Amino acid sequence: MSMPEINKDLEFSMYFKKVAPKDIDINKEDIFYRDKYNEIINYIKVILTGSENLEFTNYLKPKGTLLINVQPGTDIIDFLKLISSNYYLDFIELINTDVITQDDNFKNFVSILENIEKHDVIEANDKEFNKNDVKKQLILINQPYNYDVNGSLKSQSLMQRFINHFKNNTNKINFIEKDFILIWLNYDYKEISRFSSDIFDMFDLFIKIPVLNRFERETVLRNFLEKNTKIVFDINAVINSTENWEVKDINQLLKIAIFKHHLNSDLNPVSNEITDTIVDLIETGEFIPSTVINNRVTMIKDKTKDMVQDTTVQSTEVKEKDVKNLLDKDAIINGIREMGVSEFMLNQLYENAASKNYNELLIIIDKLQKNEVLEDNERKILARYPFILNDSPNIANLNLEKAKKRVDLLKKAFGK
Repeated sequence: MSMPEINKDLEFSMYFKKVAPKDIDINKEDIFYRDKYNEIINYIKVILTGSENLEFTNYLKPKGTLLINVQPGTDIIDFLKLISSNYYLDFIELINTDVITQDDNFKNFVSILENIEKHDVIEANDKEFNKNDVKKQLILINQPYNYDVNGSLKSQSLMQRFINHFKNNTNKINFIEKDFILIWLNYDYKEISRFSSDIFDMFDLFIKIPVLNRFERETVLRNFLEKNTKIVFDINAVINSTENWEVKDINQLLKIAIFKHHLNSDLNPVSNEITDTIVDLIETGEFIPSTVINNRVTMIKDKTKDMVQDTTVQSTEVKEKDVKNLLDKDAIINGIREMGVSEFMLNQLYENAASKNYNELLIIIDKLQKNEVLEDNERKILARYPFILNDSPNIANLNLEKAKKRVDLLKKAFGK
């Protein structure tokens, strides 16, 4: 399979962006190193130095492909760029990842990958370039999260298409012979577990980078304070408020907190305490970490499922407690209100309701407020969200409005 010469540069630029090593500007002091990063660099060193004569090749022939599962908000892309700069590798990054899941675009993407050579990614005006200077190129596939805000699959994922294509294609790419290393970033471990029997047909190695633990988050915060000696905040308070957060989100949160503090009260030797501002940004949802955005859709689905099951059990208990009172609307409402739902779970359930039946629920809550009779379809909708009856109509309306705003923020974050 080959592409017409005239279309190579155009096709390549539609799907990939190339940065020369000399143009990469990453400060190694800004990278938060963790143990798993050592495994990445060791793998790349083996591929770069040639592995034909190493003992492990008796058991495994490297293909030059690495799969990494990581949470959003890490600095791993900056780390890979730093590696490219230090080892003089062209850094080639896939762009428009949402588009290439479409059939025709995916075929073009695969065709480019199969036909890519060193000269395909060299800028014509780069007169200083000597193609013998570059021994390998690093190609990054930064796979998008493949779920919408309601936790539903948007389409067949890019990884699934990629694995299926090369699994069923006898003419597989020899990445090492083409002088590049392919690194694939994945943010959904469940997807990898679904393809666990096939991923090693495509990838040499799978590395799972765990989210920052408490000690690592403390290290990130202390590093920030060391670099910004004018700033003061309670480290433990921030640690407790950022569980499962990643390094980029933590640093961005601190920068925004400083800016917001500056807007309200100029930083000076007397007023440079930003703990309350940091916590307020988190609690009000004015800063949403990428890890939360990524996990929220799954959380909504899981919590809703658990809540429906729990409500069914408890509703049965109410029925057995007093069958006669179940004919009374007030008794039903009071029975549900006695069930006790955690605030966290309630927020998730309201968000799920606001994302699916916001307008209908506004009308239903208004009718409850006015003590009006509900239509059949309104009763069916309310039956999906019995937790709304935990609150008075006024509070339920307020909670629904807040949930709608949070859902809109999430949709905006996903580019909806």
